[in-house]
Amino acid sequence: MSEVSELRQIELDYCRDNVVYYVRTYCVYEDKDAEELIQPFDMWDMQEKALLSIHENRLNIILKARQLGFSWLVISYASNVMLTKSGRTVIGLSRTEEEAGELVRRLGVEFRNMPLIKEKGNAPNGWDGPVFEQFTMKLVIHFQDQPDSVFKAFPSSPGSVRSFTADLVIFDEWAYQQFADLIWKSAYPAINRTTGGKFIGLSTNVRGTLFESKFTDVNNKFNKIFIPWYADPRRDKQWYEDTKLNCDGDITEEYPATIDEALMSIGGAYFPEVRLETHITDEPLKGNLIKYVSLDYGFDKLSVHWIQVDENFNAQVYMELDISNYNAMQAADAIFKLSKDEKIEMYLAPPDLWNRQATTGKSTAIVFHEHGIDLVKVENNLLQGCMRMKEWLYAPDGQKAKLTILKDCAPSLLRCLQKIQKDKLKPNIYAKTPHELTHDVDSLRYFCVYWILPAESSLKDKYRKWTQDMYEDYKNADDETKQYLIQKWGEPK
Repeated sequence: MSEVSELRQIELDYCRDNVVYYVRTYCVYEDKDAEELIQPFDMWDMQEKALLSIHENRLNIILKARQLGFSWLVISYASNVMLTKSGRTVIGLSRTEEEAGELVRRLGVEFRNMPLIKEKGNAPNGWDGPVFEQFTMKLVIHFQDQPDSVFKAFPSSPGSVRSFTADLVIFDEWAYQQFADLIWKSAYPAINRTTGGKFIGLSTNVRGTLFESKFTDVNNKFNKIFIPWYADPRRDKQWYEDTKLNCDGDITEEYPATIDEALMSIGGAYFPEVRLETHITDEPLKGNLIKYVSLDYGFDKLSVHWIQVDENFNAQVYMELDISNYNAMQAADAIFKLSKDEKIEMYLAPPDLWNRQATTGKSTAIVFHEHGIDLVKVENNLLQGCMRMKEWLYAPDGQKAKLTILKDCAPSLLRCLQKIQKDKLKPNIYAKTPHELTHDVDSLRYFCVYWILPAESSLKDKYRKWTQDMYEDYKNADDETKQYLIQKWGEPK
C-alpha cells in the first residue's frame, strides 16, 4: 500500500466515528437558491445535533418541518456507512420509483464531489482507492481486494426489503408510504441484529399513519428527533408570517414549531364528532336484538365488525376482527368461527367481492359461500356512505350517538374513526390514504349505508290497542277483574 493509500485509509477510519467532521469536510448538497448549485454541507446547529443523535442510536425517527435538508443529511450519513468500511449494504425506500431514484442521484452527487473516492471511468492513472458506479436504482462502491458496498433504492412496496440483511435502512417521507405496516414488518428484521444494523425514518407528519404511531409511542425504543421550521437560521418570524399569508392560513402541518403542532391537524379530521364520552359505552344493548356483520376484505387486511341493533334503532359494535395476509378461504373460516354461536341476520360486503378472480375463476363471494358465509352486496358509493355514517354517528348535545362501540371491543375501529382525515380535494368524503386507516372505516360504512331493520319489539304481545268500551269496563271493574282483563286483552298501548 502506498503512502497516499495509507493516509487515505487513516482518514477514512477517523471519519467512521467522527461523522460531524466527515460531513463538514467532505459532503455537499444542492442549493437551488445559491449562485453555485453545489455547496459544502456546513450544517446548522440542529442538523449537527440530529446527526450525532442518529450516529449514537440504532432506531431513529425524525419528525420534521418541510425543506430543511434532512434528506441530504441522511444521504450523507449513508455515504459514511458505505465508504468508511467495505462490504456495507444500505437500503433506501421512498414513495415512488422516481423519488427512490432521487436518493441514488443525491448519493452520486456527494461522491462525485469527494476527494476520497472516484467514479469508475474517471479515476486518474494510478488511483488505488475506492471507485463507485451509479445506476438508476443502485450505487456500488468497489474497494481494492475487499467486498463492495452497495446502496439499493426501492419504491415502497410490502416485500421491498424482505430478502436483505442491511447495515442501514432509510425510509424517506415515511408517513406518505403505502403499505407502511407490511413494509416495516419486512424491513425491521433486515437490521435487527445483536451486532449492528441501523434504521432512519424521516417525514413530515400524516395523521393516523404508522410513522405517527411510532413517534408517539412512549414505550418503543425509537430515538425520536423533532426538527421545527426555524431550524434553518435564515427563517425568521417575518419569513413565517409571509409563508402563513401565502399558504392561506394554518401551516402547522407543513411548518410546525412544536411537536404538538406537528401531530395535530386543524380541521382535518373527518369524524371530529367521534369521542369517548359520546361513542363508547360500558352497557351492552338489551332486549330483542338483531345482529349484522359488515366486512372489508383485501389480502393486505381483513376488517370485520359485528354490530347489534335494538328495537329502538340503536346500533352497537360489539366485536371486531383485523388480520392481514388471509386468503378468501381463511377469511371466511375466521368469520364463520367467530359467528357460529351468533344468529347473524346478514353479512354485508362491498360489490368488488363479486368480481371473478383470474386465478380461480371464482369470486370472493362464492368462496365465502362455500365456507358457510352468504354475503349481501351493498352500495359502494363513497359520498352516500359517508353521509349515512354521519347520520349514525351524530351525537346531539353530548348525548350518546345512535351508533356506539362497546368498550374495549373495537379499538382499531375507534382509532381509525378518530384519525382518518378529510380528502383534501373532496372534503365531503374521507381520505383513502393512509390506506391502513380505511379498512375499518369502510367496513362500518357498509353497515351504515345498508337499510338496517331494527329488532322486533319485545312488547309486541304485551301491549295492544284498547277500544273505548274496554277502557270503560276496566274503569268500573274491581282489582281482581282488572287483572283478569289485562291478562285477556293485554296492557293498553
